[in-house]
Amino acid sequence: MDPHISGVSALQQSVLIHEEVKKVVVSCFEINLMGLNAIILAKKAGVHARGFGVISGELRSLSLALQAEMHRLGLLAQELLNSATTRLQAERRLARLTDAAAFSAEVAELLAPAMEKTRNKMVVFKEGSKFGECLDDAYQTCTFGLVLARSARIESAYSGELRTILAELSEEFAQKITTVLPRLDALRQITQNLA
Repeated sequence: MDPHISGVSALQQSVLIHEEVKKVVVSCFEINLMGLNAIILAKKAGVHARGFGVISGELRSLSLALQAEMHRLGLLAQELLNSATTRLQAERRLARLTDAAAFSAEVAELLAPAMEKTRNKMVVFKEGSKFGECLDDAYQTCTFGLVLARSARIESAYSGELRTILAELSEEFAQKITTVLPRLDALRQITQNLA
């Protein structure tokens, strides 16, 4: 973490990360439900839609993997929140000590060890690079999800009577996964100075 980031700024970043993570988790939940619905429809369509059903199962698995990656990000955001709180307390304590030290050189000399100890507490959150790793994994998962959605579209063409419904469902998969990508971009921007 950039040592120039204040405790308040780090606190704000942790809140923003949590908000974006929640939005992605909602999308994961929706993809999972869509996958379940697609599997049921594929079974109704019979043997012709078997491939579509398999791909729908993969999309459900993908949503769970993405949800797990968001859980990792949430844990990192919680660590950031804890570190930000510690840093904020240290900043406030240092400000009070600095004010007191301004009274005289003797007081400043007496408070110097406490000020140094407080400054050492201001180095916070050493796990910043893990945000980037989690986001890279999430991007890869989404990219694979888009490939799966395209494959589902192709499989829907061979799905008998329900081909139109399954084709629409494959488009919904692609749209839902596509809505996650801007959230990941937002998370990348929020966390870029934490590495």
